[in-house]
Amino acid sequence: MTENMLINGKIDGGISPLDRGFQYGDGLFETILVESGRASFLSAHLSRLQKGCVVLGFPVPDMTVIDNEITRLIANHKYGVIKIILSRGLGERGFLPPNKPSITRVITFNSAGKGIAKSLRPINLTLCQTRLSKQPLLAGIKHLNQLERVLARTELGELGQVEGLMLDTDGAVIEGTMSNLFIVKNDVLITPKLDNCGVSGVIRNMLIEHAQADRIPCKVDVLTLDELQEAEEIFITNSLMPIRPVTGISSGGTTVYKNGTSHAQWALECILTAIAKGV
Repeated sequence: MTENMLINGKIDGGISPLDRGFQYGDGLFETILVESGRASFLSAHLSRLQKGCVVLGFPVPDMTVIDNEITRLIANHKYGVIKIILSRGLGERGFLPPNKPSITRVITFNSAGKGIAKSLRPINLTLCQTRLSKQPLLAGIKHLNQLERVLARTELGELGQVEGLMLDTDGAVIEGTMSNLFIVKNDVLITPKLDNCGVSGVIRNMLIEHAQADRIPCKVDVLTLDELQEAEEIFITNSLMPIRPVTGISSGGTTVYKNGTSHAQWALECILTAIAKGV
């Protein structure tokens, strides 16, 4: 058997259909880039996972165990993607969680034949009709309840589009279906507030820190579609891309085109340098 999945540390482990992750989406996940034989930004991913455990009231797992299992799965591989899933495990019938849950831990690895692109590959966005609901308690973490994104991706599948733009129920710009978003306006780098919904991405947070260190004006603020149309530059980020400049945004049959890439190039260099250092 190919060792590319561990369930509670076992190759031949199984998951009960009564598991709360399956029953209710009661869990968390992280998706991690493997580049040059290393799990990139692992400490940041595990830190967000720990935060998610606190938010959901999970006992925080031993991160050393997770680290060792990742090392075991990626041994002799240079490139690919690790996914960690934690669920609350088995419980009684009904929504009420058990007082002392036994966490189910699933770690998978999908190998790839090559690493991430070392140059900027442009992308177009399509405005999705599916909106992100506002829930401050869950904002920022990567929980297993992702039906809004599933529906949004279904929209894109019909269009043959790679990525979409998602708003919240008030019409504020939040992020892509699988990415965070930055714009440049009046030479200021701006990324949407994620106080009520959205995922606080590892790459997003790292770029905010790098901007401060490099004295690049940067702020987290509420963004509107009008501001995206007025932006000098737009790019999106996630752990696997990692940086893609946005050259067009389509909404209702109209496409607004962008051509700035200077900040995106800076962002890519920051991330590639961090990966090379084994961050």
